[in-house]
Amino acid sequence: MPATIKSVWRKTILLTTAVFIIIGVGLTVLLANLDSINRAVTIGLSIYFGVTLLTTVIALALIPYRYQFYRFEVTPEDLAFQKGYFFRSITYVPMNRIQHVETEQGPFLRKENLMEIVIHTAATSHRIAGLDMAEALELREQIINLVKVAKEDV
Repeated sequence: MPATIKSVWRKTILLTTAVFIIIGVGLTVLLANLDSINRAVTIGLSIYFGVTLLTTVIALALIPYRYQFYRFEVTPEDLAFQKGYFFRSITYVPMNRIQHVETEQGPFLRKENLMEIVIHTAATSHRIAGLDMAEALELREQIINLVKVAKEDV
């Protein structure tokens, strides 16, 4: 994956944090206008903001680990996805189980000229995030061709 995916992850985390802080501030203003602020509400709001900020700091600190331990491999028989830095898991998706392949690109990915491939099976979907646009389209075509071959062999 390109290193620019780290900036996409950072922006996503910061945007999510901003949404939670706006919700918390809105709730605080609402409760203040209703004269419902007491000691329990103050403690609850403090915990809310503390957990929000702590979660943000931890998520930002774990970006390098997330980048280092997220891998995928394409073989003629299956796709392998490895993820996790504390608890690692490897998921194998047989080519003949793949139903369709999509590409997605949100605003942060588009700004960095990156794309995401989504591989759908009957049970779930798997994502390969942060690929260069040309590489993502090429990989999508490669997977589609391997799926066609796998379905012919069955």
